[in-house]
Amino acid sequence: MTKSFRFSCRVAISFVVVVGTLFPGCTPSPERAPTEANQPPIEEGYFPGADGVRLFYRKVGTGPETAVYLHGGPWDMSDGGYELDELAHGRALIAFDQRSGGRSDLVNDESLLTADYYVRDLEALRQHFGLERMALIGQSWGAGLAALYTMEHSDRVDRLLLLSPMPPAREPFEAQRRDKTTSVIGTAGLARMREIARQIQTVDDSEVKALCEEDQLILFRAYLLDVSSLDRMRIGYCEGTVQAIRHMYRLAEVAIRSLGNYDFRPGLRTLRIPALVVEGAETQVPLEATREWAAAIPDARLLLVPGASHIVWLEGDVDSFLSAANQFLGGQWPTGAEVVTR
Repeated sequence: MTKSFRFSCRVAISFVVVVGTLFPGCTPSPERAPTEANQPPIEEGYFPGADGVRLFYRKVGTGPETAVYLHGGPWDMSDGGYELDELAHGRALIAFDQRSGGRSDLVNDESLLTADYYVRDLEALRQHFGLERMALIGQSWGAGLAALYTMEHSDRVDRLLLLSPMPPAREPFEAQRRDKTTSVIGTAGLARMREIARQIQTVDDSEVKALCEEDQLILFRAYLLDVSSLDRMRIGYCEGTVQAIRHMYRLAEVAIRSLGNYDFRPGLRTLRIPALVVEGAETQVPLEATREWAAAIPDARLLLVPGASHIVWLEGDVDSFLSAANQFLGGQWPTGAEVVTR
């Protein structure tokens, strides 16, 4: 990916545009916030990742099985990590700020930000929590990370839930997504995002959050049908520290760049575990790349969520999505999930 483009992703925003992006601060969703009576227990802390990098985690619920959520970006857990607690009833759900994001250690050495280190961090998490096997839930870039990990550690993964995944190969899908998202955001919007990416490194600390929020409102034109949906987030994209926000604007694309001219499909064809690929039925990004994920994995199905664009846990029929996700994680294909053939 060239430096003029950026991979975003709370929304699974896989290949985004411009060097700047990512997400507004918001308030809890009153209609979806769990009540005190049904809120599963929450544990937060740190675990050592690859080479001792300190990574912040959030564990919700308990149970005989564990699902691990991998946010997109790479950004931080605000990209869906606080929105899926409903999946923690009867199982444990672990999310974590990937290296160099959120409350985890901010890494400045680009040689330590390649995709390989993210895979190694996930293996460190598995070992830290003593998980024999786990389900992986990946959002956008997180879906790519889930695939990379599973190809390397197939004996450790029970099933894959891939939400609005990044393109399965750089060619031809990156250009297709870039062309579509840039057309939706518009020339003026892209120019302003590039300017924000520059400004955010030099402005006073007090101005960083407002710039980040402005950037997200522009960016999400391409990934939400209604950008006001961001106001329903429990934890907004721009609620991290000033240092973490500036850091991510500079270095979030390094992991994606490290993949080079990648193509996940040969590896995906070797997987022998169930995979559910999910996308919004009203998505504004080209659906062909998402369908390619479902076609490549032998035991995969595609589910389109009514009324949603690219962020299925935030808009559209969210309850339907959560019900389908719980069904799949519990071992059943949800109604409407279809086999995709080439």
